[in-house]
Amino acid sequence: MTATTPESPARTTERRSRAFVRLLADMCRQFPDLRVWLTEDFVRDPRVRANFLAVIERGDLDGDATADGFAALAGELEGWAQEKRRLKAQLPAHATCPYGGLSWDEMEALIRQYQARTIDLTAFLLARDWLRSGSAAKASPRLLRSGAEFLDQVIRNGDTRALAHLGKAVVLLSTVEPGRLRTVFGYTDWWKLHALLFMLRHPREAYRTRDVRAHLATFGLRISSLDFRRLCKRHRIRRDERAGRPRKK
Repeated sequence: MTATTPESPARTTERRSRAFVRLLADMCRQFPDLRVWLTEDFVRDPRVRANFLAVIERGDLDGDATADGFAALAGELEGWAQEKRRLKAQLPAHATCPYGGLSWDEMEALIRQYQARTIDLTAFLLARDWLRSGSAAKASPRLLRSGAEFLDQVIRNGDTRALAHLGKAVVLLSTVEPGRLRTVFGYTDWWKLHALLFMLRHPREAYRTRDVRAHLATFGLRISSLDFRRLCKRHRIRRDERAGRPRKK
């Protein structure tokens, strides 16, 4: 058996550098904005380079996390900030938690949990976003980072269950026809998903049981008042418990 000669540190560095250059080239092909940013903004604007150095040192961008990354590095967040202020001005005073005491992010997380069913949420979202991106996924900075974090969890923490969950997510998302999702999800998760989507589209300080039940009935979903009370109690969603029939318009 022939002994393997250890790779020198210089050779290892060179191999990693080549891999990085290939990845960067792939990303520039998939994302023309990145190519323009590197060859124009980054090269010509000292402020962009200073902002990028700050990102390296701090690990994140200034401003809203949903803003465009290149705009943030170029210091062009004001347009997004103005739009965000306009949208907030249209919301009622309780809009920080407009969904029965929950925020938009909290409601969205609940919906994603029921979308994922019994599959680990991280694995489900990684599989879903990767499949949606198609061939562009392998050069997507966000997906590459998510994939690296997922593999780090699997390899360094020995979480092999996560790989099984990823496989289940791929099978579910790539083989199940939209019309069969109700059967796959099961009746309980299906009505809860629709109830949460209804609440997300209709912000309220508290939700009337009869309103949600009436909405679910349009999909042929019949639940009891107790079912809805349990859902709200589990997720800390406020219910409108005032007595009396709804007012006629």
